[in-house]
Amino acid sequence: CSCGSQIFVISPKSATVEHLFSTHNNTSAQVYKMVNSGSGIWLAIRNSPVIRLFHAKTGEHLEDYDISTLVHHLFTGSQNAARRRRSENVRVTALLASPSTGALWIGTSSGVVIVVPIVKPPTAPKICGPPFLSYVGHYDGVRFLVQAQSTIQKLIVNESTEEESVYEETTSQVIMSCGKGMEDFRDLTSGSIEKSKIIIN
Repeated sequence: CSCGSQIFVISPKSATVEHLFSTHNNTSAQVYKMVNSGSGIWLAIRNSPVIRLFHAKTGEHLEDYDISTLVHHLFTGSQNAARRRRSENVRVTALLASPSTGALWIGTSSGVVIVVPIVKPPTAPKICGPPFLSYVGHYDGVRFLVQAQSTIQKLIVNESTEEESVYEETTSQVIMSCGKGMEDFRDLTSGSIEKSKIIIN
């Protein structure tokens, strides 16, 4: 768990603090979001565009990643003034580490979802590839990200035999984001769609 800029590792058996470590040189900084993956912890500092990776056991600082440049480049050239303003003062608003997809999902205050490939557990989940940006996002900040299992049933028709048709199930993992309204960022001129609604994307 966290308090201010410090991370506390607590034993679930004895409910005692095994060790603690600081996440930032500025003692007034506050840990805003935190996700665990393998032997690492990715966290976001409140009102910051930078996410930080620490070793879960030793507290060693392993990596920093700044998302502000990605969001700025996405909105460069937009004729929509509101979008250009949203590319300023970008900060992280949601985090999700997904071992099944091998990626760290990052929600931003601009409504953009960024997907960063990371090393799969049990090793430290360092970034291992270029980022991807979802071109469908939200009018306001991403409120949360959640992973769910999706099952699709496909009807298999046996036309050549007299056997009964059967259903074949396919299971996959889906990532959903929640935010205000929905936008297609590929359209650089239009505004947001359904601004007044909270939409699961």
